[in-house]
This record gives sequence, structure tokens and C-alpha cells, in this order.
Amino acid sequence: MSTNIVAFEDMSVTEYGGTDLDLNAMAESFASVKFPSITAKNGRFFTKESGELTLINRIKASAKDPDEPASYIDMVIVDMQKCKSYYASGFTEGSVDKPLCFSDDMVTPSPSAEEAQCETCALCPHNAWGSGINDKGEATKGKACSDVIRLAVATSDALDKTYLFRVPPASLSNFALVAKELSPRRIPINAVVTRFSFDAEKTGVLLFKAVAGLTPETYKEASALRSTDRVRAITGKDNLSGSAAPAIEKTVVKAVAKKAAPVKEVVPEVSEE
Repeated sequence: MSTNIVAFEDMSVTEYGGTDLDLNAMAESFASVKFPSITAKNGRFFTKESGELTLINRIKASAKDPDEPASYIDMVIVDMQKCKSYYASGFTEGSVDKPLCFSDDMVTPSPSAEEAQCETCALCPHNAWGSGINDKGEATKGKACSDVIRLAVATSDALDKTYLFRVPPASLSNFALVAKELSPRRIPINAVVTRFSFDAEKTGVLLFKAVAGLTPETYKEASALRSTDRVRAITGKDNLSGSAAPAIEKTVVKAVAKKAAPVKEVVPEVSEE
């Protein structure tokens, strides 16, 4: 054996000190964090894990009860981040496909976007009001690139199993009502169990309501999860640019607003990833 190397099992912390562990951290960052998601479609909730969609059924009162789709789910909102997402052919309700272009900071496309459509979100024609197109090729008053909220959610009895849930544009105002109810009492949104359900009068629109509180101990556990790699990956906060917009190394595809067929009446689209 060469005189300038030693057996790996003989290496010790005291001799090497761990002063260059930042290199290890950089190497480990190349491993993508995998996480499941929950999506809502046609009045039903589904989980997607390892590429498989599974219908969420209601909790049975008895083992003899038949399986029935859940009309609501009760989740703890661990963390959140507002972002943008663009689908070339428009968004299909309940889809869990990755958008063609998206932004985690609402300023520039994410470095991991498949095809960045513009150097900045502000200049992108897909971000303009009236650029939206529905699945019939008709114009809408909305944007082709939708503003959504990425939530990291979990059940109160399994906080370590966090899911991605995207709140679509048409449901954002309903989602804000939860915080408006909690803020006067100075209760954070991640300290309660929030019920996600469907608006019976508006197709594809979601409703949100705080239905229970976490114990102080469980809240501390939920709050601590905000800084974990998994939750930061789910919300996209690991990709935030901070004070300066990141340079986009990929070739930027010049976005061209599509022309839509004229319509007499415009109906806002409900968009869910």
C-alpha cells in the first residue's frame, strides 16, 4: 500500500476534524428529495406516491362499512409558499404532472423548470391577464401562468409524512379565510387542523376551515418541520433566490402568447397541479 494513504476503517474524526464537511453537504444536495402529493379532482381526493394514484376514502365508523370516497380531508398545514406554474396545453383539473415552466419566487423561472419561458415572470406574456386558455381553446380573463400556493401538509397523527398540496387560483380567497379567522386570536395556521372540502355550488373550488387545534407539544413538532429538507423541497423554498434573482443557465424559450378562439362569455378556469 502507498505510504500516503491509510485504510478507510482506520480514519478518525480527531485526525481530520471535519473542517471540509461543506463538500459533503454539496454532494448530498444533488440527491433529489422525493415526496408524495395529494390532489383534488371531480369532488374526490387522491394521493400520488411512486407514480401511483390512490383514491382517499372516508374513515369508516365500522369495519363492515363500505368504502366510500372522502368528501373532505383534515390536514395540518406545515408550511406554504406562493409560486407560479405554466402548462403549455393548459392545466387539467387534478393533474399531478409537472408544469413546463414554474417559479418558486414569483420573480424568475426555477432552475429546475423544464423550459423557462422568459427571463423574468414580469416580462412573460403567459403572466399577463387575458392570456389564459381553457381546454376548449377559448380565451379566459385569467393568466396562462397561474398563481398557486404550494402547501406541505400532513395528518396530525403522522406529521413526519408530509405531502404536497397545491391550492389553485380559484380557491386562494377561500384559503385566506382560515388565516383571517385565526389571526385575531394570534393562532398560527400550522397550530390547527384544517378541513379541505369542495364547494357544492362551484365546480372545482375548494373550501378550507379550521376544525381543531393541535396540542402545544404537537404544534412544536409541526413548527420544527418547517426547516427540514423534505418540507423545504415540497414548498420550493430551497429554490428561492433571496435578495437577488438567480441566473438561469438553461436556454430560455421565448414565450409567445397563444391566440384563442373568441367567446361571448368568459368563465374563469380552476387550476390544480
